[in-house]
Amino acid sequence: MTFRELARDRARGRAMKDNAVMPDDIQFYDNANGSPFDKLPQRPPSDARITDYRVMPWPDGTRVTVEMGLTPFKEFPSIDVSILAEDGEVLRYTSMVGAMERRPAPTMWLPRGIPKGTPLVALIEVLGDEAPLQTVRVAFTVAGPIIKQTVEPG
Repeated sequence: MTFRELARDRARGRAMKDNAVMPDDIQFYDNANGSPFDKLPQRPPSDARITDYRVMPWPDGTRVTVEMGLTPFKEFPSIDVSILAEDGEVLRYTSMVGAMERRPAPTMWLPRGIPKGTPLVALIEVLGDEAPLQTVRVAFTVAGPIIKQTVEPG
């Protein structure tokens, strides 16, 4: 059966005919013992890096948006964003696994009862397999001004 005949039959709403060629066995891996994960190549580290950021505390003191610019990447990066108290206590935390955007901007609720003007830290980490590939710390204040900066490569 030719491609043209298949297309014509599908256009007329007919099912595929029995003589259409379909493989009986689809082989997803080629090693003899049948385990698909034995010969997989090692995954390269993510090539994404943070180029700039904006930490935008909301004027009402309830939330903070952490926007970051990323270099072009082949592998979708995984990024952790934490909001820390000055003493290092983690107040809020989010993970972006396989971020697809070039400018991700998660917004996180701050804990209730934190007064306006309280100093906090946004911690942004681009993750590798074993350790963070890049770490950026940004000090800001609750309901304070927007902090915008370019990150030097390195």
